[in-house]
Amino acid sequence: APDEGCATQLPGDAFGGTVEARRGSRLLKAAVFHGPRDVRIEEVTEPSAPGSGEVVLEVTRAAICGTDAAEWDHGPTLCRPGVILGHEFVGRVVAAGRDVSHLHVGDRVVSGAGISCGSCLWCRDGRTNLCAGYRTLGLQVDGGLAEYVASPAGICHPVHPSCTDDAAAMAQPLAVALHALSRVGQRPD
Repeated sequence: APDEGCATQLPGDAFGGTVEARRGSRLLKAAVFHGPRDVRIEEVTEPSAPGSGEVVLEVTRAAICGTDAAEWDHGPTLCRPGVILGHEFVGRVVAAGRDVSHLHVGDRVVSGAGISCGSCLWCRDGRTNLCAGYRTLGLQVDGGLAEYVASPAGICHPVHPSCTDDAAAMAQPLAVALHALSRVGQRPD
């Protein structure tokens, strides 16, 4: 079976669900989904200290995706009530797990949206979107429409200094468009 060997708990404590990642003591503001046409700016506790393979980011810019708007309009379709929305954002690393070596406190990064187990057949074959344990920041796991967000370090990518925060927050929709073009074999005229 394609999901053979898929971890039921993804790497890191924070990414098994929604509020599991919120164990800090300080309160912060976040856009929390409750149901159709019910997204509230609420005070929630900060993300926990990062575990192995994780980072905590201070969000500097975030965009509202069409998926966020659709969930607000008629969800829950993909997201879980109680989740902090947002998967198009840029931020600065404020804490890194003990084994994170490619990112450092102060680095400006964009986070990918998809979280996969990394060990199932699909993940080993490079088809992480088919992982049986696949989750998405801002849909099943707390996302970036908050002051701070926890993310797997492996899906975070440094932002070049010449790129503005506004432009960096659009990296995820740009990646989707580029992927779509690569799938249809579009060539320059």
